Amino acid sequence: MLRVVAALAFLMTAAASSAATAQGCGGPAPCEAGGGLYHIELPEGDAPHPAVIYLHGWGGSGEGQMKNRGLVKALLARGYAVVAPTGQPRGGGRGGYRWNAFGTDAMRDDVTFLREIADDATKRFELDRCLMVLAGFSGGGMMTWRGACDMPESFAAYAPVSGLLWRPLPDACAGPIRMLHTHGWSDKVVPIEGRSVAGGRITQGDLFEGLDLIRRANGCRKDDPDAYEMGETIWRRIWTDCAPGSALELALHPGAHASPRGWTAMTLDWFEGLGAVQ
Repeated sequence: MLRVVAALAFLMTAAASSAATAQGCGGPAPCEAGGGLYHIELPEGDAPHPAVIYLHGWGGSGEGQMKNRGLVKALLARGYAVVAPTGQPRGGGRGGYRWNAFGTDAMRDDVTFLREIADDATKRFELDRCLMVLAGFSGGGMMTWRGACDMPESFAAYAPVSGLLWRPLPDACAGPIRMLHTHGWSDKVVPIEGRSVAGGRITQGDLFEGLDLIRRANGCRKDDPDAYEMGETIWRRIWTDCAPGSALELALHPGAHASPRGWTAMTLDWFEGLGAVQ
């Protein structure tokens, strides 16, 4: 019996892999769209699939992000395709890639890039374009924040981790926005209050100022949360008295610059709790 189950699991995985490679990319082979690259893995089961587009941190890459097998396997097990785009070369003789979270004119417009790779992956791999979460860690979290502020309608929800808007913050964000932001209480790389980096030339924004922008975009009636959840390792602040179609939660954990244990389950439970996935 165990051999039969193992054989079926192998065949299902092989079928998903074949569906990807039939598109000329997928698995270890990157796809090209919007002036850049992305990697993708598909879950078992029938299409169309919901998806998480996960943005790597400073100096990372889409290929490197896919090597975080704990994250990838956890998302696949919940039935989500995993899409890992690659940012732009850091330059200056340094390896790795970064995101244009500043909106600098001289760099690729990564807001447009992310929309285009989402559209491309939807067509190639039969993803559900209405069930895509944009998420990312550190520098990828910063780009997720910029996407949420500039193009909230482009993805079903946003889930940044340990990333903030850069200063100066925009005067306003578009809305409504559906966001679950996760941050470490002891984060010294991207502190909750932000910090100056690169010799003081650029400064990370303050998380609570960013949350205020989203509350205003969401038409929240008050600044303080409506509900609180105290878990063993994660504490959540929830704003519910806001415009229909919006959502805002802050998840704090006692750790440093990292995703907390259980982030994937927490985030997908939150997303599915919005009524997005039936």
